[in-house]
Amino acid sequence: MQEYSTAESCVKAVFPGCKINANRTDNYPLRVVVTAHIGGTNVDVWAGSQKDLFSKYASRRTKSIKQITNNLNELKEDLE
Repeated sequence: MQEYSTAESCVKAVFPGCKINANRTDNYPLRVVVTAHIGGTNVDVWAGSQKDLFSKYASRRTKSIKQITNNLNELKEDLE
């Protein structure tokens, strides 16, 4: 669940009032996908290995958090 919490906190930091839907599957390899639903269209914001968001892999996690946040900020700018 820490991968979900990490992705969720990134999204809430950029879009504090947004609604988040968790769509969990048990298919391997486990991946995390951050998708924005905008006007009936799904926009992929970020996708990566579940391990990229584990605190156990600090450098991978930090890099992924930066990527997610940067991509969300770009999306936010495009929407404004």
